[in-house]
Amino acid sequence: MNYLRGEQLWRQVMGVTASATASGALHSIPTCTQAQRESLGDTDICFQIRVVENLARKSAELKQRAAQTPAAEDFNPFLPHDPELYVGELTDHYRCLLNKFNVMAHHILMVTRHFATQLEPLNREDFLAAQLCLEACNGLVFYNGGPAAGASITHKHLQMVPLPLADNGPFPLHQPFARLPLRPGQLLSSPLPVAHLITTTAFGGDPEACAETNLTNYRRMTEQLHLLPGDDRLAPPHNLLMTREYLWVVPRRCEHFRGLAVNALGFAGTLLVKHQQQLQELQQLGCLPLLRAVGLG
Repeated sequence: MNYLRGEQLWRQVMGVTASATASGALHSIPTCTQAQRESLGDTDICFQIRVVENLARKSAELKQRAAQTPAAEDFNPFLPHDPELYVGELTDHYRCLLNKFNVMAHHILMVTRHFATQLEPLNREDFLAAQLCLEACNGLVFYNGGPAAGASITHKHLQMVPLPLADNGPFPLHQPFARLPLRPGQLLSSPLPVAHLITTTAFGGDPEACAETNLTNYRRMTEQLHLLPGDDRLAPPHNLLMTREYLWVVPRRCEHFRGLAVNALGFAGTLLVKHQQQLQELQQLGCLPLLRAVGLG
């Protein structure tokens, strides 16, 4: 089987994006971006808020497609996947697809070839898929571990968006992370007002070796954050985020607060709201208080 790697993988992403856009298979959702400055310790953070006026369209279409299946609660858009969104195979366990409803250009999905639940703890194959996509493009990989962490689909998948997401750095929360005296393998927390741990990403060497190192650090973080699987072998809700520099894990209390939903991107400093009314609600509440409400203290 022909597995995609490096520049070949990203050329394929670009090519499939062009063809899926032309055919109408890719539903790019326009956004209006707002900035909200808030103080985090001695650092000012400029959160990125994307107002997605048509975000409801994604939810409506997913519900419509689910209602047309024999068992709506088991609706799975990845089995079978839309062939017009198919990028290619990454490994024996993972394939790459375009995100049908993207609010950021070249938003890709890493999807298990066979069904696995999104609530399973991440494993070596998950980190290998993330490593291969990061090698193809400097991006932000993220994982929403269960509905309470922002997952809308039960089939196991990771996502990646290209960087930068901010004008003054790779992502809005990069500055407080960059101030941490991190050494390889060291686990620290930032001034972010939720329980979380950060470490450096193993990147640039043998992909399988790097994936193994990142998996080891992920397991150390989940152990310290009390995110170990229960008797059902499922992990408590949490988000994982990973760039070429940093790997961080955030336990979750709930998916939304006052109707404002947060997925993993919120813990990089990027939040999505559905309309102007939600934007006003978020501006009044504040981005950091929202993260505090959906995370753990």
